[in-house]
Parts: sequence; structure tokens; C-alpha cells
Amino acid sequence: MSTLIGSKLDKYEVLSEVGHGGMAVVYRGRDTVLDREVAIKVLHPHLADREESRRRLRREALTVAKLRHENILEIYDYSGEDASESYIVTEFIHGVTLREWLDTRWRPRPALAALITHQLCVALEKAHTGGVIHRDLKPENVMIRRDGVLKLMDFGIAQIIDHEKLTMTGQLLGSPAYMAPELIGGRPLDNRTDLFALGIILYQLATGSLPFSGRNPHEVLTRIADADYPEPATICPLVDDDLTAIIHRALAREPGDRFQSANSFAVELAQYLDDVGVKAVPAEVCAYFKDPEKYVHELDSRVCAALMQHAEQASAAGHSARAIRLLGRVLELEEDQKQAKQMLSRLRTRERRLRKLAVAGAAVAGVALTSAGVAYLMLAPPTASRLPSDDFVAANDNGLVDYHLEGHTPRPPTQGRSPKPKAEDETDTQGAGRERPGSRTKPPGPRTPAVKAAKCTLKIEGIPLQTAKHHTIRIGNGRAFKPTQLEFPIELTQDKTNIRLTGQQYQGSGWPTREECRPGSTIVLQVRPQPTRLRFPQLPPNAVVECLSQSLCKGITGRPWPASNFPRLQLDSYEETIELRCKAMGYEPRTISEKIRPGTNNVDVELTPR
Repeated sequence: MSTLIGSKLDKYEVLSEVGHGGMAVVYRGRDTVLDREVAIKVLHPHLADREESRRRLRREALTVAKLRHENILEIYDYSGEDASESYIVTEFIHGVTLREWLDTRWRPRPALAALITHQLCVALEKAHTGGVIHRDLKPENVMIRRDGVLKLMDFGIAQIIDHEKLTMTGQLLGSPAYMAPELIGGRPLDNRTDLFALGIILYQLATGSLPFSGRNPHEVLTRIADADYPEPATICPLVDDDLTAIIHRALAREPGDRFQSANSFAVELAQYLDDVGVKAVPAEVCAYFKDPEKYVHELDSRVCAALMQHAEQASAAGHSARAIRLLGRVLELEEDQKQAKQMLSRLRTRERRLRKLAVAGAAVAGVALTSAGVAYLMLAPPTASRLPSDDFVAANDNGLVDYHLEGHTPRPPTQGRSPKPKAEDETDTQGAGRERPGSRTKPPGPRTPAVKAAKCTLKIEGIPLQTAKHHTIRIGNGRAFKPTQLEFPIELTQDKTNIRLTGQQYQGSGWPTREECRPGSTIVLQVRPQPTRLRFPQLPPNAVVECLSQSLCKGITGRPWPASNFPRLQLDSYEETIELRCKAMGYEPRTISEKIRPGTNNVDVELTPR
């Protein structure tokens, strides 16, 4: 489309272009009647020429214009269906998009992620109650005004196209990374579709990485459809179990398993924030965007203070495990927090002491039970139902079976009557209260036969053996162990058992069934590399890094990234070589080649001052 800069649309002067996308071009303009700055979003001709698109644009303009809310971009005007150019006029926002902020200044903090997402939930609730579904929620459609106020843009604009969100060529519009499973599958959409996209944004804010990624859009969409994403804590250790639970619910594959409204999503986030000493109010968000470095420092202190208080309460109530988890979160934020370290040491000592006491108690109980069992066998003639073997011995006419201990001669069977007890058994002369043999009126029921274990072979694929040896395998609730080979025998006793491999570089999980585990069969556990994170400890704080390796850095090449927030990469193999160009103000730029692996990699590179 030819540029409209310098032209006039009705009463609006077009001054400059500020952005463009798949459906429209956005210009900065001036309202010549009210003398105010405005934004003019003009539809591309291939959409504007379609009658249905023009009708939908009018309908959405009228609907969204009624959504008066501080966090929703306000619509001022609409071109009308008969205008030569189809456009919407909105307030003009001086600021940057959330996408730009994530790329340049973001440092993941769970509480901060919850704060920003809470504000977007509030805006969405207003829209949803007004009957408007966004359908294209992503960081590019969130503006950060200079005063720190968030503005959600493009409400309803995605509904200009057909309900399957297809272009004329049949390609999916928008970023695949933020689509919901039902949108991909062409199923009916509702407000919960927006909440899934908001869950993706929450995950991204909390970890600094997208939950669904791949080498191409098809792989991304497949992972979304399967709800296949890494646990947040494996990407950013700061993410705790409480926020993880919120993320899991927001990213549920089935809409019925998600939050059912933006308000319920917001309530959960507000509760989470309250637990860490932060109020879910707009002033907190504005304070962060006005001075992020200062705010994050103060936020960490507030969160640590709240977590310490909760840890002390948990410890006083005897909940040591919860207290230890809370202290771990404190030390993730402030690794030198002395009070947390001291308290953690005391709790771990107490836990070890309690475990030792529990083991000793279990041993004593085991001896007592064994003694009681032997005494019972000596005193009470067993029935067939009480034999510890599955091969039952035939009972006599009285329902009793004959037995003997090694070295003793079995008694002859009695016919037609119960055996008469010995005289000394009738009266206990050695001590009162001993139960008479045969006095039990109700023998214990039959023992449930143990489930026979299914035996097969487990094969781990996708990881080198030397690397696997440093990872952990856990089969069901069994004990975790380090694999010494990639193929070994296993036994499964449950109908469905979780087998998982975890570690710093690779992860994988599967749920084989007993039917799949048969002698001679092999169960394959496919593992994949963890996202690769690059750290540059020797670079100056203002340094930026550009990736020059097209194959490794798809989608992020061609621009510099802050060294402190370089995007995570997904490797296809255990080790690859990446080419990077590092620059900083006052230093000579430098290009390096570095071998990188899955997980966290420290890249040692120094710049020479000019």
C-alpha cells in the first residue's frame, strides 16, 4: 500500500508512520478540529475491499468504543463504510510496546509478572463483559505509556477476518506462539481463548522465555495443541509452586480446565501477590515502569521479607518442609541472606533428626509386629485363609489345617470335633490377660495377592550417555537414580507409571502402561535439550550481543540484544558452535565463536576499552 504521509483523511492530517502489521498500517496524525494528537489505523486494501471486512470493522469500532477503561486504548472515530480508506482513530500513546520492553529491559521476577498480568486481566474482564473477545493477545498489542500505564490495543480488530482467522491465502494470522489450541483446531472461540494467550504472556514474563517454541511454526502449533511446554522452574528457578499452579491452569489444553473468567484469573494473581507482600494495584505497575532498577531492588526486599515471615510461621507450626521451600525462594532472590541460611540450617538439622527417629521407630515397630505375628502363629491354629502362601493346603473337617514348625512333630488330625486344648491352656498361670488359643472368633481375611510386576526394557533416546550419567531418572514414586547406560530393564507395577528424566541440560517424561511393558518389549523415553541460556559475566552492564548464526538464532538475528537478557535458544544437538558480536559504548566491538550446550552457558568474552 502506498504511504498516506502528508495526506488528509477527513479531518485528520497524516503526519508519520509508526507501525504496520498484517492487517493495517498505523500513522501518527492530528485532529484538525479538536487540535489533538491521534493514531490512525488504516486497513490494508485486500481487507478494506471486502464488504464483510468493512462491516465487521464498523461493528467492532462501535463495540470497542464503548469500552471505557484506563487500560484499554480509547477509540475516537471510525471512517464509515463508504469512505475511500477504512480506518479507526484512537488515542495516541507515547511509549513502547511490551514486546520492546521484554526484548531490551526485562529481568524475570515472578511477582512482577503476576502484577503486569493482573492489570491485563482487569482490562480483559471489562472487554469480555462488554461482549468483545480480543483473539490476538500478545506483547506487541500492549503499550506502555510514559507514565507506566498499560494500554491493551487492537480489541476486536482480529475479528475483521473470518472465524478461523485465515488470510486470503489460508495462512494463520498473528504470532503462532500465542494461539490457543481451539483457535488452531478451528473450534468455537470464547473469552477463555484470550485467557490462554494471557497465560502464555504470564509464563513469558515469569521465565523470560516462551512456553511453546520450535524450529518452525508447525512445530510450535503442534506443541500448543499437545499442551507440551517445559516446567517454568526449569527455565527460571525463581518461579515457585504457587505461580506454577496458576500458569498450569491458564495453559490447560481444554477450555473447561482453565480459568473461566478474567476476573477469576485476576483473583488468583492478587492472592499470590498478597502472599508475597505486594498489592495488586496500578500504582505498583507504574512505579516499576518509571524506575525499573530501583523498583526491582525494592521488590526483592519486600518479597524476601514476606517469605521469611511465612517461613517462620510454618516452622513454628511444625511444617518444616514448607518452611524449607520458602527459604529456598528467599535464597534464590538473595543468595547471601544470612537469616535465611541460619534458619535453613536449623530446619535441615531438625529434619535429619526426625528422619532418624522415624527410622528407629519403624524398626522397633517392625520387630514388634514380627514378634506378634510369630506369637499368633504359635498360639492360633491357622485356617487356609491365613496361610502366607498362595498354594493353600487342604483343610480338615473343622476348617483348620495342620501345620508344624521345623523340628516339631505335627499333631494327627482330629475327626468331627475341635481339638481339646491342653489343661495349661485353659488357665493362664504365668500371667493374667493372655489371650487363650482359639479364642479369636473372627480370623483375618484372605491376603490380597501382590500385583505381579510387568518387566520390559527402558531405552533413553535423545541424549548422550556421558551426559545422561549426570541426570536423574525416577520411575513412578520409586527412588531417583543416575543412569549408567541408556538401555536397562525395568519393572512396572501400576497400570500407568510416570517415568521422567530431569537435569540441567535435558528433560523428558512419559507414561507407559503395564500392557506396553512385556518381556522382550522396549519402552522408549524421548528426552529433549533444555533451552540454552547464555550469560556474559565479563561484559559491561550496557553491552549488547548480536547473534550471527542464522541456523541457531532463527527469528532473533539482525538486531542486538542486551547481554543481560539474551534470548534463550533451542539446540538440535548436544553441542553447537555459535557466532556472536559483542558491543558496548566506550569499547571496541568483538566477534567470537563459542561452543554452547543445552542449559546455562557462561560465555567468557572481554571487550577492549577505546
